[in-house]
Amino acid sequence: MADLRKIKKEKGSVLVPGANRLRRGVNFAVEVPQGVQASLVLYKKNARKPSVEIPFTEKDRTGDICAVTLPDLKTEDYQYNFLLDGKVYTDPWAYRIYGRERFGADMDTDPHKIRCGFLNEGEYDWEGDENPVIPYHEMILYKLHVRGYTKANRNITSGKGTFQALTEMIPYWKELGINTIELMPAYEFMETQPAVSAERGMVSEKRREGRVNFWGYMQGYYFAPKRSYCATSEPEREFRDMIKALHKAGIACVMEMYFPGGTNPVLGLRALQFWRLYYHVDGVHVMGDGVPWLLLVQDAVLADTKLMFQGFDEKEIRRKKLPAEKCIAEYNPGFLQDMRRFLKSDEDMVSGASWRMRRNPDKYAVINYMACQDGFTLNDVVTYNYRHNEANHENNQDGSSYNYSWNCGVEGPSRKQNIRQMRDRQIRNAFLIMLLSQGVPMIYGGDEIGNSQGGNNNAYCQDNATGWIDWKGLKKNEKLLEFVKEAIAFRKDHPVLHTAGEMRGVDYQTKGLPDVSVHGERAWYLNAENTSRLLGIMYCGAYAHRPDGSEDDSVYIACNFHWETRTLALPDLPGGRRWKKVIDTSAVKENGFLHEDSETYKKKLEIAPRTIVVLLAEQEENKDAKEDRKDASVAALKNHHQT
Repeated sequence: MADLRKIKKEKGSVLVPGANRLRRGVNFAVEVPQGVQASLVLYKKNARKPSVEIPFTEKDRTGDICAVTLPDLKTEDYQYNFLLDGKVYTDPWAYRIYGRERFGADMDTDPHKIRCGFLNEGEYDWEGDENPVIPYHEMILYKLHVRGYTKANRNITSGKGTFQALTEMIPYWKELGINTIELMPAYEFMETQPAVSAERGMVSEKRREGRVNFWGYMQGYYFAPKRSYCATSEPEREFRDMIKALHKAGIACVMEMYFPGGTNPVLGLRALQFWRLYYHVDGVHVMGDGVPWLLLVQDAVLADTKLMFQGFDEKEIRRKKLPAEKCIAEYNPGFLQDMRRFLKSDEDMVSGASWRMRRNPDKYAVINYMACQDGFTLNDVVTYNYRHNEANHENNQDGSSYNYSWNCGVEGPSRKQNIRQMRDRQIRNAFLIMLLSQGVPMIYGGDEIGNSQGGNNNAYCQDNATGWIDWKGLKKNEKLLEFVKEAIAFRKDHPVLHTAGEMRGVDYQTKGLPDVSVHGERAWYLNAENTSRLLGIMYCGAYAHRPDGSEDDSVYIACNFHWETRTLALPDLPGGRRWKKVIDTSAVKENGFLHEDSETYKKKLEIAPRTIVVLLAEQEENKDAKEDRKDASVAALKNHHQT
């Protein structure tokens, strides 16, 4: 090791954890319990052993924090670790982690293999990058796993399973209609753990099977982008390049961060602030028992950052002036449970489904989803009644037993035409349930192309074809993809389907109809008995306006999850107008979306079993407009015959 007398050392600042360049030099600060011997070790790059060890003394301690400043240290030449009682301690505040370049690699027995790096001090050209302002009510959220999303995509030319590969997916997301992506843990975490001696009796089945924590919901190094998710050797630059490319395309990026119980709340707060300021992320979905949610929602730096939680006390949320300005959102598992049960025709679900579809608090947003990583994919929801997690080697005891799924009559893949058609219809129904509800729809990446995990509802350890998206679905399920594109576009075209605040259920602006109303076999009356599986929801278009200021169309959503045809009585429209059918999930030939000459209705609607139908109120036309339209039709027909 180098001579300590040649290393200039000064008193450090305990207020700045980790390794940071300050005005007087590079400051190192680490938490050290009382009675523990601690030191800083520096490594020359590519050196196998420490080059310098600098012990902390009691003069360097304030409380349980030890800190020193090295005025002359050239960070580009070094990496670092701490030693606590002689054992290597990786800095939880590190900005980069070395030694984990390959995902799933076994942990080396050399304790000095993993090291910490410094924040890149060079200039980065953000090219005037600005975060796209996408309010919750206009958001189409799309969740994905950085590695698993592109690992099996043959069209990717960059390193598959990396941040760089995600930039190649931007045109696909734009065409689909996505404007916000959510990344499962993309900061550094140790997906594999060191082998434990069998003599100590601590070798787990998971370790013997060589499995990894593919998802990353564990303690992490929250300031460092995951090196094995990079196609280059510069994780900071690659992540920034991805964010910049997303923002140029008008797409926002939300990070997931998982804080287990016992996490230092200050570390959690600083981590969110850091990713917001240094990497320009647009929001964070905060998970785990160690979530310092109250600290986060009260922080002024994060006041305009999208923050998503599983739960919180809404009384503690800062109220914005307008609902469109809200920044807090609730991830909503209740929507998944109730709407899956409604989808599969469970009893006594009409009231719950009606409430879930209309729910949209003024003070915070709700994230609605029908599938996520922790459970079945949407394809598997309609293909399996039971979990099939045998590949996890936990005797099929892991994962939830309650999937609220229905296999349409056969467990697993089937060649029967009627089974396949019913599954296709149910998937389309599920997408419409989500995209026609108030709140924020969240699509789990791959569901739009029918991705399956073979019934595995807990693929946390499946870094293989089970956990990767199967992009063959682009061709195999092309019609489903087109349906989802059209459904997203339909939602965007009708602002009444995604209002900024809560609808009241009354005509408080004297538009002639309530802003939202519910219906059943009888208009204006919802039959909520336990045997009912029929629901109609009407949104009055006059309560929402398009970008040009014109009023939206009124929309009627009819859901029949009986196994037989039913009839709905339709509410009367002002001016003698009629309802026009625009979507029908039982219309196989039209792929669900109907043409301009589709049927119109005034009093009643007959709806097929397990089907969703969407009606639009025809716009009123004056006499001259009707005559012009008639003349144009006659002229077109005459021209056709002449041709």
